[in-house]
Amino acid sequence: MQAIDVETRAIEAICAHLGRSGPAGAARNLTADSPLLNSGILDSLGILQLMTHLAETLQVEIGDEDFVPGNFETIGSLARLVSERQRL
Repeated sequence: MQAIDVETRAIEAICAHLGRSGPAGAARNLTADSPLLNSGILDSLGILQLMTHLAETLQVEIGDEDFVPGNFETIGSLARLVSERQRL
């Protein structure tokens, strides 16, 4: 599978998860550029739940070293991380 396909699938999975578990109305108008941490869409528990969801949905392993703020800045930055880890 090509990296762009994985990244697109990751964006879709992230948006779907946030639509189900995020604050009411948070899923509206989400894009790859949507902020995650600074917007209040994700808190520390939300990050863990989202990462568990992505690991199960996209069969990707995210290590402890990947839990840095830059990887969770936007939906796109998180999707890029997922794409990179899936290719390893």
